[in-house]
Amino acid sequence: MTADGRTKLQLTNDPGADHYPDWSPDGKNVVFQSDRTGRYELYILSKEISSSGWSSPEQLTFDGGVFGKWSPDGSLIAFNSGTDRYSGKQGEESLKVIPPGGGDSDKLVSTEDPSVFPTPLYPSWSKDSRTIYFKARDEKRQVSFWSVPVEGGTPKQLVIFDDPSRRSSRSEYATDGQRFFFTLTENESDISLLELLTN
Repeated sequence: MTADGRTKLQLTNDPGADHYPDWSPDGKNVVFQSDRTGRYELYILSKEISSSGWSSPEQLTFDGGVFGKWSPDGSLIAFNSGTDRYSGKQGEESLKVIPPGGGDSDKLVSTEDPSVFPTPLYPSWSKDSRTIYFKARDEKRQVSFWSVPVEGGTPKQLVIFDDPSRRSSRSEYATDGQRFFFTLTENESDISLLELLTN
């Protein structure tokens, strides 16, 4: 869609659910997640060089992939793999990186037990593409921010939301490398009584 909202172009048309698109730095590609195979994987759309059209989606991951985020230098895509909130299955959950052209992915952070190490979720990049930030959630659903070098290493905890009344449960956030910008959520609900009328 153009900035003024006047021109819109639909890029996918599949019975599956397509979520969380992210632009490549050059604006010529989009990575997104879809369950069109029965499991969430990452796909890439490319803008055709010879026309104003777009290519058909090409599958990027084959062992699960969600929340793909392009590095600022365009060389890698960070994503979450393994068990995620959509599958409901138990097992290892990982933060990985993969080249946008496909191939083997590198595992940076993983956990099989949230009581030992929180589950990595929702990656983001530093401006120099050397650090990946990510949200994580422990067994008590307590959320925290972490960082890890793109070449791997020991993750570093940066922020923890230890006040139950001030949680950040949504996926979107931003960082300039000094500060995090995020949404605080408050769970609310209402109960209504309906009277069933029968003839």
